[in-house]
Amino acid sequence: MDLVLKFILAFVIGAVIGIEREVNEKKALNFGQKPIAILGLRSFSLTAALGGLVGVLYADFFLISAVITVAFFALSIVFYVLDSLSTKDTGITTELALIYSFLIGLLIISEIIPIQLTLALSVVLIVLLSRKESIKNIIEDIKRREINAFISYTIIALAILPFLPNTAYSLSDISGLPGFLEKLGVNLNQIINIELINPFKVWIIVALITGIELIGYILERTIGQKKGWLLASAAGGFISSTATTQTMAQQSKKSNSINHLVSAVVIANMVSFIQIAIVIGSLNIFFLIQLLPTIIPMIIGTLIIALFFLMSKEPAPESQTKVIEEKKIIDLYGALKFVALFITISILSKLALAIFGDSGFLVTTGLGALVGLDAVMINTAQAAGQVIDFRLGIIAFILANFVNLAGKSLYSFLHGKKEFAVKSTVSMVIIIFLSLIGLIV
Repeated sequence: MDLVLKFILAFVIGAVIGIEREVNEKKALNFGQKPIAILGLRSFSLTAALGGLVGVLYADFFLISAVITVAFFALSIVFYVLDSLSTKDTGITTELALIYSFLIGLLIISEIIPIQLTLALSVVLIVLLSRKESIKNIIEDIKRREINAFISYTIIALAILPFLPNTAYSLSDISGLPGFLEKLGVNLNQIINIELINPFKVWIIVALITGIELIGYILERTIGQKKGWLLASAAGGFISSTATTQTMAQQSKKSNSINHLVSAVVIANMVSFIQIAIVIGSLNIFFLIQLLPTIIPMIIGTLIIALFFLMSKEPAPESQTKVIEEKKIIDLYGALKFVALFITISILSKLALAIFGDSGFLVTTGLGALVGLDAVMINTAQAAGQVIDFRLGIIAFILANFVNLAGKSLYSFLHGKKEFAVKSTVSMVIIIFLSLIGLIV
Protein backbone atom coordinates (compact mmCIF):
# COMPACT_ATOMS: atom_id res chain seq x y z
CA MET A 1 0.00 0.00 0.00
CA ASP A 2 2.93 2.34 0.75
CA LEU A 3 4.22 1.81 -2.80
CA VAL A 4 0.76 2.41 -4.27
CA LEU A 5 0.43 5.72 -2.39
CA LYS A 6 3.82 6.82 -3.66
CA PHE A 7 2.81 6.07 -7.24
CA ILE A 8 -0.41 8.04 -6.76
CA LEU A 9 1.56 10.96 -5.33
CA ALA A 10 4.01 10.91 -8.24
CA PHE A 11 1.12 10.71 -10.71
CA VAL A 12 -0.68 13.68 -9.08
CA ILE A 13 2.44 15.89 -9.04
CA GLY A 14 3.12 15.05 -12.67
CA ALA A 15 -0.51 15.89 -13.51
CA VAL A 16 -0.27 19.30 -11.78
CA ILE A 17 2.91 20.15 -13.70
CA GLY A 18 1.25 18.93 -16.89
CA ILE A 19 -1.84 21.09 -16.35
CA GLU A 20 0.34 24.17 -15.90
CA ARG A 21 2.32 23.41 -19.06
CA GLU A 22 -0.81 22.69 -21.09
CA VAL A 23 -2.50 25.92 -20.03
CA ASN A 24 0.67 27.90 -20.74
CA GLU A 25 1.14 26.41 -24.22
CA LYS A 26 -2.51 26.97 -25.16
CA LYS A 27 -2.08 30.62 -24.17
CA ALA A 28 0.91 30.77 -26.51
CA LEU A 29 -1.28 29.49 -29.36
CA ASN A 30 -3.84 32.21 -28.66
CA PHE A 31 -1.12 34.82 -29.20
CA GLY A 32 -0.61 33.63 -32.77
CA GLN A 33 2.32 31.27 -32.37
CA LYS A 34 2.66 28.29 -34.67
CA PRO A 35 0.85 25.06 -33.68
CA ILE A 36 2.96 22.81 -31.49
CA ALA A 37 2.66 19.34 -30.02
CA ILE A 38 1.22 20.15 -26.63
CA LEU A 39 2.63 18.21 -23.68
CA GLY A 40 0.06 18.35 -20.93
CA LEU A 41 -1.65 16.49 -18.12
CA ARG A 42 -1.38 12.99 -19.60
CA SER A 43 2.22 13.34 -20.80
CA PHE A 44 3.56 14.67 -17.50
CA SER A 45 1.58 12.35 -15.22
CA LEU A 46 2.67 9.30 -17.23
CA THR A 47 6.26 10.59 -17.21
CA ALA A 48 6.23 10.90 -13.40
CA ALA A 49 4.78 7.38 -13.16
CA LEU A 50 7.50 6.15 -15.53
CA GLY A 51 10.13 7.68 -13.25
CA GLY A 52 8.51 5.88 -10.33
CA LEU A 53 8.66 2.60 -12.25
CA VAL A 54 12.36 3.09 -12.84
CA GLY A 55 12.77 3.66 -9.11
CA VAL A 56 11.08 0.34 -8.38
CA LEU A 57 13.17 -1.62 -10.93
CA TYR A 58 16.47 0.04 -10.08
CA ALA A 59 17.48 -2.21 -7.16
CA ASP A 60 16.78 -5.64 -8.70
CA PHE A 61 16.58 -4.93 -12.44
CA PHE A 62 19.19 -2.27 -13.05
CA LEU A 63 19.63 -3.03 -16.76
CA ILE A 64 15.89 -2.68 -17.48
CA SER A 65 15.70 0.59 -15.52
CA ALA A 66 18.76 1.91 -17.38
CA VAL A 67 17.24 1.06 -20.78
CA ILE A 68 13.96 2.82 -19.87
CA THR A 69 15.83 5.89 -18.65
CA VAL A 70 18.00 6.13 -21.77
CA ALA A 71 14.95 5.61 -24.01
CA PHE A 72 13.05 8.38 -22.17
CA PHE A 73 15.90 10.88 -22.50
CA ALA A 74 16.40 9.98 -26.17
CA LEU A 75 12.67 10.47 -26.84
CA SER A 76 12.77 13.84 -25.06
CA ILE A 77 15.71 14.99 -27.20
CA VAL A 78 14.01 13.88 -30.42
CA PHE A 79 10.82 15.70 -29.41
CA TYR A 80 12.75 18.89 -28.64
CA VAL A 81 14.60 18.83 -31.97
CA LEU A 82 11.45 18.23 -34.04
CA ASP A 83 9.40 20.75 -32.08
CA SER A 84 12.03 23.50 -32.23
CA LEU A 85 12.48 22.98 -35.99
CA SER A 86 8.72 23.23 -36.48
CA THR A 87 8.03 26.28 -34.30
CA LYS A 88 11.43 28.04 -34.56
CA ASP A 89 11.29 28.25 -30.76
CA THR A 90 14.48 26.99 -29.09
CA GLY A 91 13.23 27.31 -25.51
CA ILE A 92 13.58 24.15 -23.43
CA THR A 93 11.37 24.98 -20.42
CA THR A 94 8.74 22.34 -21.20
CA GLU A 95 11.32 19.64 -21.94
CA LEU A 96 13.19 20.40 -18.72
CA ALA A 97 9.89 20.26 -16.80
CA LEU A 98 9.26 16.85 -18.40
CA ILE A 99 12.66 15.60 -17.24
CA TYR A 100 12.06 16.98 -13.76
CA SER A 101 8.71 15.14 -13.64
CA PHE A 102 10.53 11.92 -14.46
CA LEU A 103 13.10 12.57 -11.72
CA ILE A 104 10.42 13.54 -9.20
CA GLY A 105 8.65 10.22 -9.76
CA LEU A 106 11.97 8.41 -9.38
CA LEU A 107 12.85 10.27 -6.16
CA ILE A 108 9.43 9.71 -4.59
CA ILE A 109 9.58 5.96 -5.11
CA SER A 110 13.26 5.42 -4.29
CA GLU A 111 13.46 7.99 -1.44
CA ILE A 112 17.10 8.70 -2.29
CA ILE A 113 16.44 12.00 -0.57
CA PRO A 114 13.69 12.58 2.05
CA ILE A 115 10.26 12.63 0.40
CA GLN A 116 9.49 15.98 2.12
CA LEU A 117 12.41 17.56 0.26
CA THR A 118 11.19 16.06 -3.03
CA LEU A 119 7.74 17.54 -2.46
CA ALA A 120 9.29 20.92 -1.63
CA LEU A 121 11.30 20.83 -4.88
CA SER A 122 8.12 19.95 -6.76
CA VAL A 123 6.31 22.97 -5.32
CA VAL A 124 9.23 25.24 -6.25
CA LEU A 125 9.19 23.84 -9.80
CA ILE A 126 5.45 24.44 -10.19
CA VAL A 127 5.76 28.00 -8.84
CA LEU A 128 8.62 28.81 -11.20
CA LEU A 129 6.69 27.47 -14.17
CA SER A 130 3.46 29.28 -13.27
CA ARG A 131 5.13 32.64 -12.62
CA LYS A 132 6.78 32.91 -16.02
CA GLU A 133 5.57 36.42 -16.83
CA SER A 134 6.26 37.77 -13.35
CA ILE A 135 9.78 36.35 -13.37
CA LYS A 136 10.35 37.74 -16.86
CA ASN A 137 9.24 41.22 -15.77
CA ILE A 138 11.44 41.08 -12.67
CA ILE A 139 14.48 40.01 -14.69
CA GLU A 140 13.92 42.78 -17.23
CA ASP A 141 13.76 45.30 -14.39
CA ILE A 142 16.88 44.08 -12.57
CA LYS A 143 19.75 46.55 -12.52
CA ARG A 144 23.45 45.76 -12.52
CA ARG A 145 23.93 47.16 -9.02
CA GLU A 146 21.13 44.91 -7.75
CA ILE A 147 22.95 41.86 -9.09
CA ASN A 148 26.15 43.12 -7.47
CA ALA A 149 24.29 43.54 -4.17
CA PHE A 150 23.06 39.94 -4.16
CA ILE A 151 26.53 38.68 -5.11
CA SER A 152 28.03 40.77 -2.31
CA TYR A 153 25.60 39.36 0.24
CA THR A 154 26.34 35.82 -0.95
CA ILE A 155 30.05 36.46 -0.40
CA ILE A 156 29.37 37.93 3.06
CA ALA A 157 27.00 35.19 4.28
CA LEU A 158 28.23 32.07 2.49
CA ALA A 159 31.81 32.57 1.32
CA ILE A 160 33.32 34.33 4.36
CA LEU A 161 31.21 33.57 7.47
CA PRO A 162 31.56 29.73 7.57
CA PHE A 163 35.36 29.91 7.54
CA LEU A 164 35.92 32.45 10.33
CA PRO A 165 37.08 31.12 13.74
CA ASN A 166 34.44 31.22 16.47
CA THR A 167 37.02 32.14 19.10
CA ALA A 168 37.25 35.10 21.48
CA TYR A 169 40.58 36.94 21.54
CA SER A 170 41.89 39.20 24.34
CA LEU A 171 45.09 41.16 24.97
CA SER A 172 46.68 38.08 26.48
CA ASP A 173 46.41 36.33 23.10
CA ILE A 174 48.56 38.95 21.34
CA SER A 175 52.10 37.65 21.49
CA GLY A 176 54.50 39.98 23.26
CA LEU A 177 51.96 42.74 23.91
CA PRO A 178 51.36 42.10 27.66
CA GLY A 179 55.11 42.18 28.36
CA PHE A 180 55.58 45.33 26.31
CA LEU A 181 52.76 47.12 28.13
CA GLU A 182 54.09 46.09 31.53
CA LYS A 183 57.47 47.62 30.64
CA LEU A 184 55.64 50.87 29.90
CA GLY A 185 54.11 50.73 33.38
CA VAL A 186 50.56 49.93 32.23
CA ASN A 187 48.48 48.04 34.81
CA LEU A 188 46.98 45.09 32.91
CA ASN A 189 44.98 43.55 35.76
CA GLN A 190 41.74 45.22 34.67
CA ILE A 191 42.03 44.75 30.93
CA ILE A 192 44.23 41.72 30.20
CA ASN A 193 41.37 39.23 29.87
CA ILE A 194 38.72 41.48 28.32
CA GLU A 195 37.31 39.91 25.15
CA LEU A 196 38.35 42.15 22.29
CA ILE A 197 37.05 40.36 19.23
CA ASN A 198 35.36 37.17 18.05
CA PRO A 199 35.70 37.10 14.23
CA PHE A 200 32.73 34.76 13.71
CA LYS A 201 30.35 36.83 15.89
CA VAL A 202 31.50 40.08 14.30
CA TRP A 203 30.80 38.79 10.79
CA ILE A 204 27.39 37.43 11.82
CA ILE A 205 26.54 41.02 12.71
CA VAL A 206 27.71 42.18 9.28
CA ALA A 207 25.53 39.51 7.63
CA LEU A 208 22.58 40.57 9.79
CA ILE A 209 22.90 44.29 9.04
CA THR A 210 23.46 43.85 5.30
CA GLY A 211 20.62 41.31 5.18
CA ILE A 212 18.21 43.83 6.71
CA GLU A 213 19.41 46.46 4.24
CA LEU A 214 18.78 44.04 1.39
CA ILE A 215 15.26 43.32 2.66
CA GLY A 216 14.63 47.04 2.97
CA TYR A 217 15.74 47.56 -0.61
CA ILE A 218 13.44 44.78 -1.85
CA LEU A 219 10.52 46.34 0.05
CA GLU A 220 11.26 49.74 -1.46
CA ARG A 221 11.52 48.34 -4.99
CA THR A 222 8.45 46.11 -4.81
CA ILE A 223 6.17 48.21 -2.60
CA GLY A 224 7.47 51.70 -1.99
CA GLN A 225 7.94 53.04 -5.49
CA LYS A 226 4.68 51.52 -6.72
CA LYS A 227 2.50 52.57 -3.79
CA GLY A 228 3.71 56.13 -3.26
CA TRP A 229 6.09 58.35 -1.39
CA LEU A 230 4.90 57.41 2.11
CA LEU A 231 5.55 53.67 1.80
CA ALA A 232 8.78 54.47 0.00
CA SER A 233 9.85 56.46 3.06
CA ALA A 234 8.90 53.59 5.37
CA ALA A 235 10.91 51.15 3.26
CA GLY A 236 13.73 53.67 3.16
CA GLY A 237 13.83 53.58 6.96
CA PHE A 238 15.04 50.00 6.76
CA ILE A 239 17.87 51.08 4.48
CA SER A 240 18.83 54.37 6.11
CA SER A 241 16.61 56.74 8.06
CA THR A 242 19.45 59.27 7.86
CA ALA A 243 19.43 59.10 4.04
CA THR A 244 15.63 59.52 4.08
CA THR A 245 15.95 62.60 6.31
CA GLN A 246 18.58 64.08 4.01
CA THR A 247 16.41 63.45 0.94
CA MET A 248 13.33 65.02 2.54
CA ALA A 249 15.33 68.03 3.75
CA GLN A 250 16.63 68.71 0.25
CA GLN A 251 13.16 68.20 -1.22
CA SER A 252 11.61 70.67 1.26
CA LYS A 253 13.39 73.58 -0.45
CA LYS A 254 11.31 73.13 -3.59
CA SER A 255 8.07 71.78 -2.12
CA ASN A 256 5.04 73.24 -0.41
CA SER A 257 4.12 69.91 1.22
CA ILE A 258 6.27 70.47 4.30
CA ASN A 259 3.99 68.58 6.70
CA HIS A 260 3.97 65.53 4.47
CA LEU A 261 7.76 65.59 4.18
CA VAL A 262 8.10 65.81 7.96
CA SER A 263 5.72 62.85 8.34
CA ALA A 264 7.89 60.89 5.89
CA VAL A 265 10.96 61.58 8.03
CA VAL A 266 9.14 60.57 11.22
CA ILE A 267 7.87 57.34 9.64
CA ALA A 268 11.37 56.48 8.39
CA ASN A 269 12.66 56.91 11.94
CA MET A 270 9.83 54.78 13.31
CA VAL A 271 10.81 51.98 10.94
CA SER A 272 14.46 52.38 11.96
CA PHE A 273 13.43 51.87 15.61
CA ILE A 274 11.72 48.64 14.57
CA GLN A 275 14.87 47.61 12.70
CA ILE A 276 17.01 48.32 15.77
CA ALA A 277 14.62 46.23 17.89
CA ILE A 278 14.97 43.33 15.43
CA VAL A 279 18.77 43.52 15.51
CA ILE A 280 18.93 43.79 19.30
CA GLY A 281 16.43 40.95 19.75
CA SER A 282 18.44 38.67 17.48
CA LEU A 283 21.57 39.32 19.56
CA ASN A 284 20.19 39.66 23.10
CA ILE A 285 16.48 38.93 23.60
CA PHE A 286 16.67 39.63 27.34
CA PHE A 287 18.01 43.13 26.72
CA LEU A 288 15.25 43.74 24.16
CA ILE A 289 12.64 42.80 26.79
CA GLN A 290 14.19 45.31 29.20
CA LEU A 291 14.28 47.89 26.39
CA LEU A 292 10.62 47.56 25.37
CA PRO A 293 9.39 50.31 27.79
CA THR A 294 11.78 52.61 25.91
CA ILE A 295 11.22 51.50 22.31
CA ILE A 296 7.43 51.06 22.40
CA PRO A 297 6.66 54.69 23.46
CA MET A 298 9.07 55.86 20.75
CA ILE A 299 7.30 53.83 18.07
CA ILE A 300 3.81 54.84 19.22
CA GLY A 301 4.89 58.46 19.53
CA THR A 302 6.38 58.59 16.03
CA LEU A 303 3.19 57.05 14.62
CA ILE A 304 1.01 59.70 16.32
CA ILE A 305 3.31 62.51 15.16
CA ALA A 306 3.25 61.20 11.59
CA LEU A 307 -0.55 60.98 11.59
CA PHE A 308 -0.75 64.52 12.97
CA PHE A 309 1.26 65.93 10.05
CA LEU A 310 -0.57 63.73 7.53
CA MET A 311 -3.91 65.21 8.63
CA SER A 312 -2.92 68.56 7.15
CA LYS A 313 -4.70 69.61 3.95
CA GLU A 314 -1.50 70.05 2.01
CA PRO A 315 -1.20 68.25 -1.33
CA ALA A 316 0.94 65.12 -1.15
CA PRO A 317 4.41 65.39 -2.70
CA GLU A 318 4.43 64.50 -6.36
CA SER A 319 7.88 62.96 -6.42
CA GLN A 320 8.79 59.83 -4.54
CA THR A 321 11.74 59.43 -2.25
CA LYS A 322 14.95 58.36 -3.89
CA VAL A 323 16.74 56.96 -0.87
CA ILE A 324 17.90 53.98 -2.90
CA GLU A 325 19.72 56.21 -5.35
CA GLU A 326 21.53 57.96 -2.50
CA LYS A 327 23.06 54.82 -1.03
CA LYS A 328 24.53 51.60 -2.30
CA ILE A 329 22.42 48.56 -1.51
CA ILE A 330 25.23 46.37 -0.23
CA ASP A 331 28.86 47.41 -0.49
CA LEU A 332 31.65 45.02 0.50
CA TYR A 333 33.95 47.96 1.10
CA GLY A 334 31.27 49.55 3.24
CA ALA A 335 30.86 46.27 5.14
CA LEU A 336 34.58 46.22 5.88
CA LYS A 337 34.41 49.82 7.12
CA PHE A 338 31.50 48.83 9.36
CA VAL A 339 33.56 45.94 10.78
CA ALA A 340 36.46 48.29 11.51
CA LEU A 341 34.12 50.80 13.16
CA PHE A 342 32.34 48.16 15.23
CA ILE A 343 35.59 46.56 16.43
CA THR A 344 37.00 49.97 17.37
CA ILE A 345 33.88 50.97 19.31
CA SER A 346 33.67 47.56 20.97
CA ILE A 347 37.29 47.59 22.13
CA LEU A 348 37.27 51.23 23.27
CA SER A 349 33.97 50.88 25.15
CA LYS A 350 35.19 47.78 27.01
CA LEU A 351 38.51 49.38 27.89
CA ALA A 352 36.76 52.60 28.96
CA LEU A 353 34.35 50.58 31.10
CA ALA A 354 37.19 48.73 32.81
CA ILE A 355 39.28 51.86 33.41
CA PHE A 356 36.72 54.65 33.91
CA GLY A 357 33.58 52.72 34.86
CA ASP A 358 30.05 53.37 33.57
CA SER A 359 30.81 56.97 32.55
CA GLY A 360 33.61 55.75 30.27
CA PHE A 361 31.25 53.36 28.50
CA LEU A 362 28.63 56.08 27.99
CA VAL A 363 31.14 58.60 26.64
CA THR A 364 32.45 56.03 24.16
CA THR A 365 28.89 55.17 23.11
CA GLY A 366 27.98 58.81 22.58
CA LEU A 367 31.08 59.48 20.50
CA GLY A 368 30.51 56.31 18.50
CA ALA A 369 26.94 57.34 17.71
CA LEU A 370 28.32 60.40 15.92
CA VAL A 371 29.81 58.02 13.35
CA GLY A 372 27.12 55.35 13.17
CA LEU A 373 24.16 54.15 15.22
CA ASP A 374 24.18 50.49 14.22
CA ALA A 375 27.66 49.78 15.57
CA VAL A 376 27.04 51.27 19.03
CA MET A 377 23.60 49.64 19.31
CA ILE A 378 25.00 46.22 18.49
CA ASN A 379 27.90 46.72 20.88
CA THR A 380 25.47 47.73 23.64
CA ALA A 381 23.23 44.72 22.92
CA GLN A 382 26.17 42.34 23.19
CA ALA A 383 27.42 43.91 26.42
CA ALA A 384 24.05 44.28 28.22
CA GLY A 385 23.51 41.68 30.91
CA GLN A 386 27.12 40.49 30.67
CA VAL A 387 29.73 43.26 30.70
CA ILE A 388 27.24 45.95 31.81
CA ASP A 389 23.87 45.81 33.57
CA PHE A 390 20.62 46.30 31.67
CA ARG A 391 19.95 49.78 33.08
CA LEU A 392 23.29 51.09 31.81
CA GLY A 393 22.48 49.50 28.45
CA ILE A 394 19.15 51.37 28.35
CA ILE A 395 20.90 54.66 29.18
CA ALA A 396 23.44 53.97 26.42
CA PHE A 397 20.60 53.32 23.96
CA ILE A 398 18.86 56.59 24.88
CA LEU A 399 22.14 58.51 24.61
CA ALA A 400 23.00 57.04 21.20
CA ASN A 401 19.48 57.73 19.95
CA PHE A 402 19.72 61.33 21.22
CA VAL A 403 22.98 61.89 19.34
CA ASN A 404 21.54 60.32 16.17
CA LEU A 405 18.32 62.39 16.20
CA ALA A 406 20.24 65.56 17.06
CA GLY A 407 22.47 64.99 14.04
CA LYS A 408 19.42 64.62 11.78
CA SER A 409 17.94 67.84 13.15
CA LEU A 410 21.20 69.67 12.49
CA TYR A 411 21.21 68.41 8.91
CA SER A 412 17.61 69.58 8.47
CA PHE A 413 18.61 73.13 9.44
CA LEU A 414 21.67 73.11 7.20
CA HIS A 415 20.05 71.72 4.05
CA GLY A 416 16.27 72.07 4.42
CA LYS A 417 13.68 74.82 4.52
CA LYS A 418 13.39 76.51 7.93
CA GLU A 419 9.78 75.40 8.44
CA PHE A 420 10.76 71.78 7.69
CA ALA A 421 13.76 71.95 10.03
CA VAL A 422 11.75 73.40 12.93
CA LYS A 423 8.94 70.86 12.63
CA SER A 424 11.41 67.99 12.26
CA THR A 425 13.40 69.13 15.28
CA VAL A 426 10.28 69.46 17.45
CA SER A 427 9.32 65.91 16.41
CA MET A 428 12.80 64.63 17.31
CA VAL A 429 12.67 66.34 20.72
CA ILE A 430 9.32 64.69 21.47
CA ILE A 431 10.73 61.30 20.50
CA ILE A 432 13.75 61.84 22.76
CA PHE A 433 11.51 62.71 25.73
CA LEU A 434 9.38 59.62 25.03
CA SER A 435 12.51 57.47 25.16
CA LEU A 436 13.10 58.61 28.77
CA ILE A 437 9.99 56.68 29.84
CA GLY A 438 12.16 53.57 29.89
CA LEU A 439 14.17 55.00 32.76
CA ILE A 440 11.06 55.67 34.82
CA VAL A 441 9.37 52.29 34.42
